[in-house]
Amino acid sequence: MSKPETDATVAASDWRSALAYPELQEVTYLRRALEIAEQDGFGLNRADMQRVEAMWSIESGDWIALGFVLALQDGRRAYLDYHYDFAEDEEEVDVQPMGGERRPAIKSGGIEWSDEVGELNRLLMS
Repeated sequence: MSKPETDATVAASDWRSALAYPELQEVTYLRRALEIAEQDGFGLNRADMQRVEAMWSIESGDWIALGFVLALQDGRRAYLDYHYDFAEDEEEVDVQPMGGERRPAIKSGGIEWSDEVGELNRLLMS
């Protein structure tokens, strides 16, 4: 069975099909978050990205939340936050500019950052 296309241009009703592949989940959520950020006028889209520097994710039975520190093509950095409520089928995205700090200060508990994002970057750029 071939893997579904997970490009950010995938229609909103189709992007969820990629979630059946565990190795594509993080990149699928990131692409979806970038798609929403562009649609909602946050001034950020996939073409702006150079790479992911770090990320975190937390999943519950009814929702998933992910955060990404992004290096942008023009030298800026941004924090992209994505929440998806499975039960309500609701998505929320927030984008915050970053300066020289390594990671944003997040007050929520339970977040464990990962710098192991090489595979995520490879999938994102493919």
